[in-house]
This record gives sequence, structure tokens and C-alpha cells, in this order.
Amino acid sequence: MGLMIRTLAALLAATSLSGAAMAAAPLEAYGRLPSLSEVAISPDGTAFALAATIQGQRMVVVKSINGPVLASAVVPFTKIRALTWADQDHVIIEVSRTDSIDGVSYTHEAFQAASLNARTGAFVQLPTKAMDSVLNTIGGRIQPAHDGAKSVLIAPLLATVVNNMQDGGSHLDLYKIDLDTGIASRIVMGDSTTYDYLAKSNGAVLAKASYKESRTRDNATWTLALRRNGAWTDVFTATDTLKFPELRGLSPDGQSVIVDTWDAAKKIWRPTPISLGDGKIGEYLGPAVDQGALVGADGVVLALSHKLGGLREYDFLEPRMKAVWPAFRNAFPNQSVSLVSWTPDLKKLVIHVEGSRTAGDYFLIDTETKHIDQIGSSYSQITPADVAMVRELRYAAADGLEIDAILTTPKGRPEKNLPLIVLPHGGPEAQDDIRFDWWAQALASRGYAVLQPNYRGSTNRDNAFTEAGYGEWGGKMQTDLSDGVAFLAREGVIDPKRVCIVGASYGGYAALAGVTLQKGIYRCAVSVAGPADLAGRFHDEILRYGEQSYLVRYRKRSYGVTGDGDPKLKTISPAAHAGNVEVPLLLIHGKDDTVVPYSESQKMAAAMRAAGKSVEFVTLSGEDHWLSKSETRLQMLQATVAFVEKNNPPD
Repeated sequence: MGLMIRTLAALLAATSLSGAAMAAAPLEAYGRLPSLSEVAISPDGTAFALAATIQGQRMVVVKSINGPVLASAVVPFTKIRALTWADQDHVIIEVSRTDSIDGVSYTHEAFQAASLNARTGAFVQLPTKAMDSVLNTIGGRIQPAHDGAKSVLIAPLLATVVNNMQDGGSHLDLYKIDLDTGIASRIVMGDSTTYDYLAKSNGAVLAKASYKESRTRDNATWTLALRRNGAWTDVFTATDTLKFPELRGLSPDGQSVIVDTWDAAKKIWRPTPISLGDGKIGEYLGPAVDQGALVGADGVVLALSHKLGGLREYDFLEPRMKAVWPAFRNAFPNQSVSLVSWTPDLKKLVIHVEGSRTAGDYFLIDTETKHIDQIGSSYSQITPADVAMVRELRYAAADGLEIDAILTTPKGRPEKNLPLIVLPHGGPEAQDDIRFDWWAQALASRGYAVLQPNYRGSTNRDNAFTEAGYGEWGGKMQTDLSDGVAFLAREGVIDPKRVCIVGASYGGYAALAGVTLQKGIYRCAVSVAGPADLAGRFHDEILRYGEQSYLVRYRKRSYGVTGDGDPKLKTISPAAHAGNVEVPLLLIHGKDDTVVPYSESQKMAAAMRAAGKSVEFVTLSGEDHWLSKSETRLQMLQATVAFVEKNNPPD
């Protein structure tokens, strides 16, 4: 893990080189979890914390930049979600596990935290105990802070006041947790509507966000409250059926919190400062597009981000970063560059670069010397020569709506008469962009072109484009995909007789719909955790969460139905049309999926067999919705590739 020093000029020259053609990397190189991830730099810039996969084990390693490993720990959970330095000695490890608590919570993805002392090697669960009846799970954002001279973790924990949280008998309270003992003590009590807090690095609580369902109207109210003189003052509310703001963080000058407010003219939620002093709402920040936020461990919003031409771009709010960033960003043209960690003085930055030239490399930037030092690669077995070309394209849907998409093509082959895999993203409110997509790249390495359309309903444009997907499951969202196939066929890029569809989550639904609600387009289909029985799933969600809940309101709008008895649900449910399937179908599902239940694929398999159709079904034992385990992620990839190679040979 040594560093290779490069000057900015040398790096510019190096990144312009293209790799020579060579044999494709093995599927294991793409399918297993990254060998290096979650790189975070220490506050003084002398060490890294990182997640590594070593001989199949997930570990957290703390390493001096120019010297030895300082500490390491085998994490008892495979799902390491984030690493954060609390101070120069302590690294906070966020993990998750799929679990339920009898009489308290349904099976869900529960987040927990631990502290690794880089000086002593001590590993402490956070919290180990508290004075209150709290669950040992984290209920939102965590923030390292200082309690006098001692470092602590400020974290929201769920406290129970009755036996069953499923009946609303819980509240989200804010605690400070000692990093060496794990003992938690409450700072502020919330209630059953509280879901987010914001504090300063000195431990002072600034704000909280609440979300309250209406019991008489089909909507909910979001409220921002500021902490003043030991009490809460409501300063901003928004009531809507589906869309609601987000508490982003603290402004760099420390004078405002940044919250989304609704821009009625542009019809989009936009980041906006609200003064901590008087609660006044300021001017919108950044362009009128869908924006993300780059928030530090201290809760400060360093930058806003948006996508441009399939690449992430930052609008820095911090003036020093705004001045120095362009030179480093321009060192990696046409690549996706993410700022992932930085020292408080902004003298050292860690970036992650991925795209058509790399499977993902971490670099250390010294903003004073202008050096860029390579830390390591996310996928150590994948060389630049293994990375297929990725580009953005645009085409018109049947109704004239412009759709943009990401096209990945096999290395060393011209874009002519290629076999195609359509790989729609999940969500559906998500998007694909120009990054290293391990799944798309693995398929391209086997000789396939891969099309990833940002169909209507995606989040790559404005609110109107996202809402254009409402009511279009199995409809125009589906034909947006096949319109992309037709476009590539007209351009001569692909052979329209050699097309399969593969996807996960909503993408899995689209794969099922592509061979049940459509005909003659795809030679085979692979659904990974795809919903198949929308009526049954919706009915179960209503029983669990109630008619007056955000999820149920979202489902009604998303499906375009009035309730779980709406006949349209059967019309757009693949399981109800299994008899229409005329091509090979593979179902893959994680047994521990808490987002799309494993039973959805069971229902589809049963419907296929009842219709006299053959179907293949692969169970991923112990796997969740996000393919978080290395072994089962690889199992999914191997099964998918074997299936498409058999039913749609690349040559």
C-alpha cells in the first residue's frame, strides 16, 4: 500500500495513455467486493483509515502515510458502510446488519458503530451501555465532537417507551458516546416524529428535523427546529404528499443551516441557507438542478454537487476549495472525480477517480505543493486495459421525450453489430452516470455492449422528469428502454436479434416486464430482486405501515393506482402474465432482502411453473438487497454471465 508520488503535470500525461488490448480480467475481479474502499485521512494528514478485503476478510486498517500499519481490526460484520476520524486516535466504523428485534422492530437493515483506537488497537462498540432504554442501533447521521478535552461521538439512538416500536412507541434521542468506554449519555430528547439532528463540533446542538404523518389528510408535514436557550423553535415547515426537504448541514461560515426549500418557479427543491440567528430564509444556492451535498464529519456543507454530461461536478461553498479545486479536477478529464475525505485545514484531500480509464483509484492531494500521490486501487485485479469505454448518449422516446443513457462497449471492438445487455438501474428514482460500474464492466468484458438508460422517473434531470415516471411502471418507463434498443439498432451499434435484459430491484422488475408485458425484444431476462406481484407487495406494506404513510402514498403515485385493490396492479404485475414469457428467465434473490422480499421471486417462479414455463432460480444465502457480501455478489455475477452467454452468445 505504498504511495507512488506523481506531480500534477506527470499525472496529466499518464492519464492520457490508453491501455493495450489484453485478455479480460476474471469475473472474480469484478464480482468480489472492492479490495480497497472508504479511504479517510486523519485530521493531521499523517495517516489513512481504510476498509480492505484481505484473504476474504473485511478489515479496517489504519496506516501511516509514509510508514507502517498502526492498527487493524477484523470487523465482525461484512458490511462496512463508512469510516470517520473522530480525532487523531479514534476511527469511527459504521456497519450494518440485517436483523429484527423481537417485539420491537421488523426485520430491517440496522446500523451500528464501533470505535477503533489507532494508538492502542482497542475496538469498542458504540454504545456499550446507556442510562436509558436504547437500542444499540444508530438512527441517523453521526458526528464526532469534543466534550471539553475529550472526543465523543454524537449519535441519534432509538429509545423505547413501550414494548413495541412497531406501534410508534419510540423516539429518536441524541446522545454523546465515550469513544473508549462506549458509555452513552443523552443530550436531547426527541419524539416519535424526529428523524435527524445537526450539531457543531463542540457538541452544541443546532437543529433537528421532524416528519409527521397526518391522520386526517393524505399528507405529512416536515419541520425544521433550531435549538435556542435550551429549547426548540420551529422556523420552517413544508407540507406535501410526497416531496419534502432535507436538512443538509451547516454553512461553512457557521451562521446558517442549509435546508431544501421549494422553488415554485423551477418546480424543484433547492438548497437554501436559514439563519441560525433569526431563522430568516436566504437565497437559493447553486443551479436549479437536482443537487447533492458534500458534508464533512463536522456537519459542514463543503460543496453542493450536480451531474453534468454524466459526470459529477462540485459547486464549492468553501472559498478556499473553490479556488484550488479546478486544477486538480482538470487532471482527470472525462473521468468521474469524487472528493471523499479532507483534513480540517483543507491542506490534504483524498479523491476517488473512476471512468473509462480506471476501475477506481484513490489519490492524495497536497493543495500546497500541488502533488497528487496515488494511494491504491479499488479493484486491484483490474488494470486500465480491462476497463471498457463508457460514454453518454441521447435518444428520443416514442413520445418524443429525450432520454439520456450510458453505453459501455467491449474493449478493442468497434461499435458495430454488437450483442447487447440492457441494464436498467434500480430505484426507480436513481440514475446511472459515467463511473466504473462493476456489473456493466463485467458484462462488457465478456463481449457485450451494455445500455443503461436513465428512463423517465430517474433523477438525472429535474423534478418534472422524475414525476414523468409516475404511473408508468410497465408503461412508458418500460418502452423508454426498448426505444433505446431500437435507437442503437438504427445506428448499427447492436444486433437487435441479440439483446437480453438484466436488472436489480426496479431494474429486476423491468427485466420481468420486458418478457411478460412486452414481446419480441429480448432473447433472455435476468431479474435480481425484482418485484413481481405488485398488488401483494403493496397489500403487505399497507398492513405493516398503515394507509397514512409516506411509503403507501409513494406507491400510489408511483404505480398510478388508488389502493392495493386497483385492477391496474394486476395489469402491470409480471407474475400475473407469466404465461406470456417465451424466452429463458433467470431469477436471483437474496434471502435477507428487506426491501423487495425474497417471496417476490418465489411468486414469480411459482407463476412460471403454473403456466408450464421453465425458470431458473438462484438463492443468495445471507445476502441483502444491495449485494453487500463478496461471495454472494460474485455468485450473482457468475450465474448472470453463464445464463446470458448460454442464451445470447457474444460471438
